[in-house]
Amino acid sequence: MSGPDHGPAGDGSASLTGAMILTGIIFLAEIAGGWYSGSLALIADATHMAVDLLGLSLSLFAAMLSRLPADPKRTYGYRRVEVLAALGNAVALMVATGFILREAVARWIFPTPVAAAPMLGIASLGLLCNLGSAALLWRGRGNINLRGALLHVLSDAAGSVGAIVAAVVILETGWYRVDALVSVLICVGIVLTAFWLLRDSTHILLEGAPAHLDLEEVRSALAGLEGVSEVHDLHLWSLTQGQEAMSGHLVAADGREACAVLEAGRKLLSERFGLTHVTLQVEPPSGHP
Repeated sequence: MSGPDHGPAGDGSASLTGAMILTGIIFLAEIAGGWYSGSLALIADATHMAVDLLGLSLSLFAAMLSRLPADPKRTYGYRRVEVLAALGNAVALMVATGFILREAVARWIFPTPVAAAPMLGIASLGLLCNLGSAALLWRGRGNINLRGALLHVLSDAAGSVGAIVAAVVILETGWYRVDALVSVLICVGIVLTAFWLLRDSTHILLEGAPAHLDLEEVRSALAGLEGVSEVHDLHLWSLTQGQEAMSGHLVAADGREACAVLEAGRKLLSERFGLTHVTLQVEPPSGHP
């Protein structure tokens, strides 16, 4: 029987740290600018930034914790902490959205004057910083923890674009309700981001099969190996995104050695499906001891 392979993976701590610094700069600028200009769009984006700072901190903590080796109580190690961090980020985003939407409705009903020029400058600064953060995190997007942080930053960038558009409209037309409208659109983007993150993290925590692997295709490939008469108890799951695992039982045909069947199965799974974290049990044909 082959055992699992616990190989190290890049955790993106340096990228997360850089993104946290840039996000902190944007948050301070937007909260001050929103208060000075009276822009709800900037305050909405600043609120999102505050949640992002919390989320990035959680992601950084998870990345550091995931380095810990496996132990007798955590036999798979601590990689799943990254998935829990992603789930926490998704919930935090949805909570923040509720507060922003409530204020946006009030601003739509009772429009508030906005100083559009400062709003435009600060939103432009925010967009530049968000793009810088996204560039830092982009290389690690295959990791669900870093992808959660990247989705935060990209939705922030969309929020900054919305604030820029709102500022330009106010400068050109004086229509203050556009500030509330853009705030609602920012919230829609946040909810979509949170939904995708919640869906993926929940799927992993429920031991769902990785989206890029078809269980029946894997079963058929194993069953087609010379010396294999039956495949059963086959399971596919992810420890965290990008770290897939599989277990299953192979029934050897009459006269086939277990070691040869095991080696053929491991080679197939590695070369065709990229599965190296594999546990296979080889059983004798039915009726044999």
